[in-house]
Amino acid sequence: MNANEMKYQVLLETDFIFENTAPGYSDIQISAFLNKAQRRVFNEKKKIYDTDEQVKRILSPLNKRASLLGGTISVATETTYTHPNGTFYALPSDLGKITEEFVQFSLLTNPVTYGNPILVYPINYDYYTKNYDNKYKKPYEKLVWRLDYNTESSGSPVITKYVVELITDGLNTIGDYRIAYLRFPTDITVNTVTPASQVSCEILDKNFQDEVVSEATKMIKTALNDEGYQVAVNEKTFDI
Repeated sequence: MNANEMKYQVLLETDFIFENTAPGYSDIQISAFLNKAQRRVFNEKKKIYDTDEQVKRILSPLNKRASLLGGTISVATETTYTHPNGTFYALPSDLGKITEEFVQFSLLTNPVTYGNPILVYPINYDYYTKNYDNKYKKPYEKLVWRLDYNTESSGSPVITKYVVELITDGLNTIGDYRIAYLRFPTDITVNTVTPASQVSCEILDKNFQDEVVSEATKMIKTALNDEGYQVAVNEKTFDI
C-alpha cells in the first residue's frame, strides 16, 4: 500500500466501527496517526529482532552502520559526569536499536594501529553498582561495559540524542567504536491532493503495513471515545 491507500484503509475501518458516523480527518491528521502507529509497531518488533528471522527480514531495509572513525559516532563533550574510566559517545539520532557492536583499542600511534574487536556488554546501573569492583565481571582487556542515556537538545525543534558511556579497564584507549543498528522508519506522509508528494511506508511487508493500519485505527477509536481528546493537527507525538 502507498500512503494514500493506507489512509483509505484507516478511514474504511474507522467508518465500519462507527457505522459511518466517524468524523473526517485531514491528510496531516491521518499522517500523525499512521506515524505514531508505525513507531509502536516498530518498537514491538525490535524487541524480538534478535530471535525472530522473519522480523529480521521485515526490518532489513532499516539496517545501518556507524563508527567513530567514520565520523557517524562522536565523543560527547557536553556531558558533565562520567564513571571512572568512562567516555560518552553520541550515536546517530535515527538509532532505534543496536544489533551489533564492538570497539578496537589503539595500539600504536605511529603508524596508527588498532587491536582486534573487543566485546561491548550493555549493562544497567544496578549491574554497575554490584560489579564495578568484581574482578571476574568488571571491564578488562577483552571486555567493555556500555551504559545508555538519552539527552534532548535545547531550542526548536527538540532533537533527541542517543548517548552511551563506554567503560574500559582504564589501561586501554578506545580507538574505534563500531555499531550496526536499526534506524527508525521514515515518516509516512499522506497527500491526497498531490499524490506524487506522498511518502509511503518504506517497510514493504504487507503484514507490517496491516499492523500499522490496525494500530492507527485503534488510536482513532480511542480518540473518538475520549470526550476530552483533541486531535493535534500540527504536532506529532511519537512513542520512544
